[in-house]
Amino acid sequence: MSKVPTPPILITGASQRIGAHVARRLLEAGEQVLVHYRSETDELKALQAAGADTLAADFADAAGIQAFAKAVRARYPQLRAVIHNASAFAVTCDDAHDAAQQFAAFFNIHMLTPFLLNRELSACLQAQGDAPADIIHITDIYADNPAPQYDVYCATKAGLQNLAVSAAKQLGPAIKVNIIQPGPIDFATWQSAAQQAEVLDRTLLKRTGGPEAIYQAVRSLMDNDFMTGAIIPVDGGSRWG
Repeated sequence: MSKVPTPPILITGASQRIGAHVARRLLEAGEQVLVHYRSETDELKALQAAGADTLAADFADAAGIQAFAKAVRARYPQLRAVIHNASAFAVTCDDAHDAAQQFAAFFNIHMLTPFLLNRELSACLQAQGDAPADIIHITDIYADNPAPQYDVYCATKAGLQNLAVSAAKQLGPAIKVNIIQPGPIDFATWQSAAQQAEVLDRTLLKRTGGPEAIYQAVRSLMDNDFMTGAIIPVDGGSRWG
C-alpha cells in the first residue's frame, strides 16, 4: 500500500536564500512544499523542478495578504505547517519620511502578514495522527537585543515574536507555534567586510551558521510534539557576544 502524502508545508518568502534552502531540504525529506514568492529566481525554478508547488503574492497590504490566503485555501484545504520566513532587512533610513515608509513596509511583511495568515489558515492546519500541526515564526536575535541602526527591523521582528507567543496560546492544543531566532546565518551582499568581521567577533563560534542550521531547527520543532511557545536561538552564541 502506498503511503498517503501529508498535506503541504507553506513557506513564505522562499524563492531565495534561507527559505529556498529549507524548502529544498523538506522536499528531499519527502514533504510536499508550497513556496510563496514575490519575484521569480533561479532558486525558485530549481524548486519547481524538484517538485515544489509555488504561488506568487505581494504582501504590501492586507488585501494582497488575504487574497493569497484565499488562494492557498482553494488549492490546499489542508496544510501540515506554515513557516513565516518572508523578511526584509536593512539599516533604518536617515530621512524621516523614508523611515516611515520603511516602517510600514516592514510592519506589513513581518507582522501583518503572519497575523492575517495565522487567522486565515489555522483552520487548514492538520498533522498526521494525533500530533499537532505547526506554525513557525522566524524572527531574529535582535528581537530581544535590538541594534539601534536597525531599529525598524528589530521592532517589527520583536512584534512578530510577540504575535507568535499569542498564537501559541490561542491555537493550542491542535497547533504548535514556535519561534526560531537566527543570528549570523549568512551576510547580506551590502554588508562590508568590516561589518562582517565585527559580527563574527561577537559570535562565540566565530563563523556564520549557513541555512542548514535553520533547516535543522525547523525539522526539530516539527518532529517534537511537545514544544510550543518555544524561542530557539540559532546564532552560534552571538547573543552573548
